[in-house]
Amino acid sequence: MSNNPIYAAIEAGGTKWLVSVGTSPETAVQTRIPTEHPEVTVGAAVDFIAEQIKQQGAIQAIGIGSFGPIGINPDDTDYGVIGKTPKPHWTGVDLFSTFSQFNVPLKIESDVNAAALAEAKSLLPNDEGRLIYITVGTGIGAGVVDNGRVSNGVHHPEMGHIRLPHHPDDNYAGHCPIHGACLEGLACGPAIIDRWGKDLSTLGSSHESHDIIAYYLGGFAANLLLTYAPNYIVLGGGVSLTEGLLSRVRQQAFKQLGGYLARFNQADGLGAVIQAPSLDTLSGISGAYLLAAQALQAHCA
Repeated sequence: MSNNPIYAAIEAGGTKWLVSVGTSPETAVQTRIPTEHPEVTVGAAVDFIAEQIKQQGAIQAIGIGSFGPIGINPDDTDYGVIGKTPKPHWTGVDLFSTFSQFNVPLKIESDVNAAALAEAKSLLPNDEGRLIYITVGTGIGAGVVDNGRVSNGVHHPEMGHIRLPHHPDDNYAGHCPIHGACLEGLACGPAIIDRWGKDLSTLGSSHESHDIIAYYLGGFAANLLLTYAPNYIVLGGGVSLTEGLLSRVRQQAFKQLGGYLARFNQADGLGAVIQAPSLDTLSGISGAYLLAAQALQAHCA
């Protein structure tokens, strides 16, 4: 029998929740729950964890990486509470209170911060350097890890809602109900479907959508290289799995940098920096396990 602690880990996404119970994401028992009405989704997650406790034994901590905005400061009253979100019925949902019922240490972060934490552990194993993880799916978000630690300010980054210039051939007003044509409003999965009737992977590689979405994501990456100077930018999420998109994003980032950063004197140089997730589809849930481990460590300190 393993002496490793048993954790519950949750990747709470805008489309689906992954709930995992075990000693590691690779060997754990996991379920996928559609993100529907919060009572249904959260209730199913609680029931799954409770059932796994019966089967596997007591859990030692819980880690949650959630779509946001979400309160991430344990000293604030909104810790673990989802803020103003476009997702119907989810504004004000209190994950902290709900999962506190298990009476174990609990740590909550944004979903992209959790994924960034796991990717940084994989790509920067000595905890030296800076990594930014971007997810492009139902929404767009980015998390930052500096020297092995999640880097937040007074709230977690909300980079999906920055403004970028429109592509010259794109007059789309934007899908974001709050900002219209912010980055998320222009390049997230629902914006692509709203604009062209299909998701990016279904539209042929010669379709204008590929260059337009790469223009926005490449411009975003160029801005991050200029402002954060990271070792790595990891591009994750469902949209980013589209064949050929990563290469187009690198090319656009190079083009929009305009030769300003000397270390990127050719587009190939960005291949070592702008990467696909090293953990494939496990970045988010692996980060949730790391959050659970941090919660337990802090409790035992």
